Amino acid sequence: MMITPGTILGDRYEVIEKIGAGGMSIVYKAKCNRLQRFVAIKVLREEFVTDEEFVAKFRKEALAAASLSHPNIVGIYDVGSDQDLHYIVMEYVEGKTLKDLIAEEGPFDSKMVLEFGVQIVSALRHAHRKKIIHRDIKPQNILVTHDNVLKVTDFGIAKAVDSSTVVATGNAIGSVHYFSPEQAKGKYVNETSDLYSSGIVLFELATRKLPFEADSHISIALKHINEDLPLPTTFNPDVMPNLEKLILKATHKSQAARYQNADEMLKDMKGILGNPGYIVESNEVSDHTILLTDVETEYIRNNGNKLNKNTSLKSSSIYTEGPNLEVKEEEEEEISTLYKVLVSVGGVLATLVLISIITVALVVWLPGMNKSKEVLVPNLTGKTLEQAENLLKSYKLKLSVIGEEATDTVPEGTVFKQNPGENNRVKPNTVIEVTLAGEVTAEEPDRTIPDLIGLDRLSAEKLLNEYGLSYDIEGAYDNIVEVGKIMDQTPVSGGRISPETRVTLIVSKGPQVVLANVPNLANMTVQDAEISLRNEKLRLGARKEDYSDTVSQGLIISQTVSPNRQVEEGTAIDVVISKGKKEEVQPEPEETIPDTPKPSDNNVVTKIFTLANIPFDIETKDVYHVMIKLTTEDGSKIVFDQQVNKDQFPLNIPIKGKGKGTLDTYFDGKTIPSYQDEIDFNEV
Repeated sequence: MMITPGTILGDRYEVIEKIGAGGMSIVYKAKCNRLQRFVAIKVLREEFVTDEEFVAKFRKEALAAASLSHPNIVGIYDVGSDQDLHYIVMEYVEGKTLKDLIAEEGPFDSKMVLEFGVQIVSALRHAHRKKIIHRDIKPQNILVTHDNVLKVTDFGIAKAVDSSTVVATGNAIGSVHYFSPEQAKGKYVNETSDLYSSGIVLFELATRKLPFEADSHISIALKHINEDLPLPTTFNPDVMPNLEKLILKATHKSQAARYQNADEMLKDMKGILGNPGYIVESNEVSDHTILLTDVETEYIRNNGNKLNKNTSLKSSSIYTEGPNLEVKEEEEEEISTLYKVLVSVGGVLATLVLISIITVALVVWLPGMNKSKEVLVPNLTGKTLEQAENLLKSYKLKLSVIGEEATDTVPEGTVFKQNPGENNRVKPNTVIEVTLAGEVTAEEPDRTIPDLIGLDRLSAEKLLNEYGLSYDIEGAYDNIVEVGKIMDQTPVSGGRISPETRVTLIVSKGPQVVLANVPNLANMTVQDAEISLRNEKLRLGARKEDYSDTVSQGLIISQTVSPNRQVEEGTAIDVVISKGKKEEVQPEPEETIPDTPKPSDNNVVTKIFTLANIPFDIETKDVYHVMIKLTTEDGSKIVFDQQVNKDQFPLNIPIKGKGKGTLDTYFDGKTIPSYQDEIDFNEV
């Protein structure tokens, strides 16, 4: 079911338009009405909503991606459900896919290839440290912003590293042009598989070509397994030699010969960028091609339709819809009877020749062949690390520990899993990867981060303390959200709580008060004072006159707000203007200045509020953040917000308003009950 523009999801996200589609989901551009920003929303397709397996996979994608926070990974903001719709809210990225950029501007020079590569592998390093393998790295799943910042997206087939990392379903997952030999075989996938795919992407960036092309996806998969990667310089002679060596190392057929982790690959890429003469070292492994067995070849051919199905899914890029790759099954060619007879005769002759060659070879080289004879892998389950190493040595095999996994089926610290498994035939010196049994701990309750937006700060802190969550408080000005209320939180609500979870709360400071510096108006004319105040975004207020023995007639004697004080923009500054010296030729009745009329409730006036001292029960320090909120029948507003040195007390602060109200004073964001004052603007 297509979602029509204008639809509101989760009472918050307004759908604007469809911008992409993938095998499991449809992507829409939407607007978050709460934070007023554009987002991308990935919605699970209708046909999968009733399928628990697909819904579980969709949720796993959300949980995996939500734990990632990196500038080169598309951010996840929210996860939710609305009736029968399951959706993920993601960062909206304006730009294009790396595939589009390669088609438009490729091939790129070696420096640009390395700079792009550093961003891709940095994203993978972050994911791998979170025990997440992407498994579908390709240019279609990498977005490029207008500033050439790369963002890896689509963790739709990403998978946490656990006991299910070995593909047991028989489906080769990933895009056939970029996936590793082990993915083609449906075998063990680890960090090196992502780095292999990254190497293919670097190859394409440097040459604008794919290393393997064929008429069918099965043929391409077999090339990844059996054929050496062509040299990038074959297609682009300008590729730097050390970049070429880096690409070949990343795409080695053997996992042991590749970069073992993202840090190793990043070190070489940054080394080349910093020094064109940098030498890329190869990993020492047996240099031979491991060909497919008949069983493996048959497996790939039998799973060809599944492979084609996986690779025909639309790219679920956040802002663009990728092409729908239709894969047609190859039609079997009819073979004539004569051709079959000729082939049979040729096969018999070839067999006789082959038997002769083998006979000679056995006689000549048989004594030396025993050295490379294959051995059966022993069972290591339940053995200690020392026992396993000694046993493998007796079989002329090597051991590598790749991690541990919580289980109670074997004692802690002993071998829990191995790859290759028991009774597999391997060459001498083959590395057997083992997983050790870890301690089984009681699982924490499956709790999710609460929704704190709209709560006051004290209520939010109380709730976070009940959940046992650490948190940080930050302030931000806002013209809508009431002072002291939570206006945003990170991570968003709904995500699963982990031991590393730390929540950041954004607390509203109300509308931002813009302060202006009061100029010195002494000895100025009224016209000059008006200009000076206007330049500071202030205005001239009431004008009184008085005699002065020192200030000439028509010039300003004094002002209601002292020079160099800060007040809110638009504040009126009252002045006293000189009438000159008072002449005492003859006694005259003393001139009386009429009382200033009491302001009415409808007039806005300015009063001076004196903040005498610092509260005795707060932390003693040199500088305090002082904020004063005025509340009248017209509402609340911040009338003072700045850093104040302790030596500046007492403070005389001009407050502008009308009627009656209350002043609440905050020190460093804390309300002081005894610092609530009444103010009456009607009093003169």
